[in-house]
Amino acid sequence: MPFMEWTQEKYGTTVDACDKQHQELFNRVNALNDAVSESKRVEIGSRLDSLIAYVVEHFQTEERLMEERSFDGLTKHREIHEDLVSTCADLQKKFHANEADIEPETMTFIKKWLNEHIPVIDRKYGPALSS
Repeated sequence: MPFMEWTQEKYGTTVDACDKQHQELFNRVNALNDAVSESKRVEIGSRLDSLIAYVVEHFQTEERLMEERSFDGLTKHREIHEDLVSTCADLQKKFHANEADIEPETMTFIKKWLNEHIPVIDRKYGPALSS
């Protein structure tokens, strides 16, 4: 069973491009979790880099769509994104400097963040961006 499983009912935003990217994020989170479970540091590093790069790409997509539709919540949404990217960049830097590890608690943080962000925060843009 995957660490995280995307379902339309729980995570769907009605914005196809974002939903597809969310599904890919889940795939990358699951791949990172597999590497963490197997304690494979080289794979963890590679998968961490891949996940963070995709998170940045996804956030750019969401923000561009919000800008195009003059979405009211863009400023707050961008702040939330910037906070997570800053946290990720710090962790990534420390991991590659052998100053931190990606542990099951890290995966729990990622899962909790996605479980709180997509169904609660991202769903708010659905009606504005899908019309």
